[in-house]
Amino acid sequence: MKEYGETAQLLPSADARRPAESNRRIYTASRRRVCTAAALLALAAVAALLVLVPLPLASSASARPARVGRFLHITDLHVDPAYLEGATTYSQCHRRPPHIAPPDYDPAKDGHRRTGRFGIPQAKCDSPVALVNATAEHLRREWAPRLDFAVWTGDSGRHDGDAEQPRTFAQIVEGNVIAAGALQRALGGIPIVPNIGNNDISPHNELAAPGHKRARMTFKALAKAWRPLIPDAQLAT
Repeated sequence: MKEYGETAQLLPSADARRPAESNRRIYTASRRRVCTAAALLALAAVAALLVLVPLPLASSASARPARVGRFLHITDLHVDPAYLEGATTYSQCHRRPPHIAPPDYDPAKDGHRRTGRFGIPQAKCDSPVALVNATAEHLRREWAPRLDFAVWTGDSGRHDGDAEQPRTFAQIVEGNVIAAGALQRALGGIPIVPNIGNNDISPHNELAAPGHKRARMTFKALAKAWRPLIPDAQLAT
């Protein structure tokens, strides 16, 4: 007993505590076995459900949208009918040597390279017609059967970087005629949607307002160049 009026606490003896602790251990072990058995039964039920009712795969045909297709984006062909095989790169691939190099020409960087039949990498030259035709033939063989339509976003005229041969609007139209013909041969069985690029107009980067004489001339000439690709009902617009 404790003094000063505190409530007395009688502690059970060690022999009295043993039965209670033994019962608690038995109860805890039994509960763990019951939980484990329930978890195993739940997993078995889920496995049976997966076997009886297989879940659809995301990659199955039924899971894909019905309206799915393939299209080709073509841009920046920059066709150059004046490209000359064996020409120097510093002449924009237009002239064979000897000729006068521009004032800023650095032979150490250029190495006096000569152009090949299908162009030359890392040079300020545009696409030879042979390259455009070879590309179109590859598209016809490898890609045309798998496509639904093509978008052609222009820039088919060559760059105006040769001071000795300034680019004319007639040359721009010629580049578009060559490109349209090549694409028609390659992808003639599908719709091809042409567009005007900044190198398809003259002066460069300047498209006159609709109704302007120069704008009418540009649209009329390019529509004629693209004639094989434009349906009759849309030609007027």
